[in-house]
Amino acid sequence: AADVHVLLQEYRQVSVEQSPVQALQRTAQMGHTMGIYLALAPATIKVTDRKGEAEFPDFYRSLDRRIEEPFMLASSADDRSIRVAVDVGTHVLDFTFAKKRLASSTTYIFILWMMGSSMLLVLIAGLFLRNQIRPIVQLARVAEQFGLGQNVQNFTPRGANEIRRAGRAFLIMAERIRRQVASRTEMLAGISHDLRTPLTRMQLEIEMGKIDDSTRTALVADIDDMRHMIDEYLDFARGDAAEPMEPVAIDALVKQLVEQYAKQGAAIMLTESLPTTLTVRPQAIRRALTNIIDNALRYGLRAHVNIEQTVGFTRIKVTDTGPGIAEADHETVFKPFTRLEPSRNTATGGVGLGLSIARDIAQNHGGDISLENIRDTDGKIIGLEVTLRLPREVQVAI
Repeated sequence: AADVHVLLQEYRQVSVEQSPVQALQRTAQMGHTMGIYLALAPATIKVTDRKGEAEFPDFYRSLDRRIEEPFMLASSADDRSIRVAVDVGTHVLDFTFAKKRLASSTTYIFILWMMGSSMLLVLIAGLFLRNQIRPIVQLARVAEQFGLGQNVQNFTPRGANEIRRAGRAFLIMAERIRRQVASRTEMLAGISHDLRTPLTRMQLEIEMGKIDDSTRTALVADIDDMRHMIDEYLDFARGDAAEPMEPVAIDALVKQLVEQYAKQGAAIMLTESLPTTLTVRPQAIRRALTNIIDNALRYGLRAHVNIEQTVGFTRIKVTDTGPGIAEADHETVFKPFTRLEPSRNTATGGVGLGLSIARDIAQNHGGDISLENIRDTDGKIIGLEVTLRLPREVQVAI
């Protein structure tokens, strides 16, 4: 519309001094450079005002704002060109140009360029964030692995400076913790030896001394109790981190343990289950199950063991027929040196570390232990169910 208006203005100025044909020739040269072709038509051709408005509404309104003379729009026979006929008084001035000029390609090119640039920037940002997030995820998995007591291997800090600093700080911290655990284990081994030596000497003196049998039996029992308590304390303090993780057939381990109790005359049953292999510390799991079963047999007289598979976890359930534990004490019993039985007599219970050790072992494997009372139809407690939950897959650092 602006080009047509410029050419029309040029034609008006030139036609004042020259003939219409001369003015047309001069203006046509100018229009040729714009891709617009001009021609003169006789004035007998009637220009119908507002013709073409419906076919080209936007173009028509743009011309109407610029041109005062009557004009009309029409498409060519091949529908490739547009004709603008302007009544200039003595004759009609025709402007013909390609229809594709109405649709500016610049807008579409700009839109495509913006879309392409945006997609490229999003792709670059995604790759950048992925490269930054991957070291963070790796560090998180290694920290989780270390928290479960597993050895951290093949971990090299990567990523941004801040992430590498965090990774190096984690490695330094992990090494300090390992040294502390090793020092504690060595110290406990020394304490164990130092404590057992006088106990053994006392037992020898009692056996060789001239005392009556009843006194000797009582003293030997006290020494055995002391030795048992020392072993419990040291087991709790030592933990299970020193034992390596390995694939273990849990169903076979549980079956073997139940058979050992049955051979000793314990009232215990096992519900057979499908073969299940987990990556665990076998001696630690055996110790945890032993503590749980000992409690079930001590307070419930009979025990039943079964293994269940759930999504992501293997559940080993030990059920007894004892008095159960009040819901308010379900977490209390896991505290070290806690016994619900008020006396400290080891004949009626241990030293209060059995469930603490069992939960510590379970959590070091990424699992846990939970308690649930069993009730009859009248709501009366008729037993306790202890569930040892272990993950079916071990998280491995990448």
